[in-house]
Amino acid sequence: MAGNELQAAREARGLSVHQLAVELHVSDAMIAAMERGDYAALGEPVFVRGHLRNYARALGLPEAPVLAAYDQTQNKPRAPVLVAAVPHTAGIGMSPRARERSSRLATVVVVVILIGLAISWWLRRPETADTQPLVSVPAAATIVTPVPATKPMAALTDLADSATAQKPAKAAAPAVSKTPVSAVHAPKPAATTPHETAPQPAAAAPVNDRDLTHVKFILGAASWVEVYDDNGKRLYYDLAPAGDNLELSGQGPLQVFLGNAPGVSIELEGAPFDLKPFLRSDNTARFKLGSAAKPQ
Repeated sequence: MAGNELQAAREARGLSVHQLAVELHVSDAMIAAMERGDYAALGEPVFVRGHLRNYARALGLPEAPVLAAYDQTQNKPRAPVLVAAVPHTAGIGMSPRARERSSRLATVVVVVILIGLAISWWLRRPETADTQPLVSVPAAATIVTPVPATKPMAALTDLADSATAQKPAKAAAPAVSKTPVSAVHAPKPAATTPHETAPQPAAAAPVNDRDLTHVKFILGAASWVEVYDDNGKRLYYDLAPAGDNLELSGQGPLQVFLGNAPGVSIELEGAPFDLKPFLRSDNTARFKLGSAAKPQ
């Protein structure tokens, strides 16, 4: 039953559009849309079928012919939608999923490049006064006592006599005075005793393992680690990977720098060490470990 037939049935019962709209609790526009067959104004097909069913019941009409007429209008072939061809350029003509995938790939590439530049800068950064390592001096180096600047008078006299004995005799020069040449020589001092010897350098004291500071770094995340002993000797200077454990020993107190302090746990002499007091705003930490641990 088409829309004009519905309209004729309503008018035969003496009902206006507004009266039927009030009875069905819809607007006048919806009644008019059903009678002229403008089903698109009624919403989705499930709602259209409901409105048509209520319309037929209100007029005492059979529902099946009304719904069948609507189904026939829905099964008619529709004209194809013409879409203007768009040149396929970067991002144009691509499906939303392809554009999203391309955008994600570009973001990942940019992030990887930025991380690589940051690591390269960190490894090649100029050493400042704050990060320049101390001069490395071996812990067991032999201490040499400097030789006194002045020598005993006896040793100087012996050297002078030896040099005089090796020089050839020269022709006598005209004397300025009548005093014999032999008379101008100063008397020799007393000879040194056999017990007088040159001072010997002191031997370096051996380093006892008990005097060393033992520390263990547990890497929960990758971090730059620098460790120097009290003599300035470099014990570690590298980017430690996540999951690594570094066990170091050296003459304390040890000087430590961590580039990613929150990702590192420390055990000092086998006991946990609290890093929180030394954390900086940029997540780095610089401090000393040993008899007196303190920040730098």
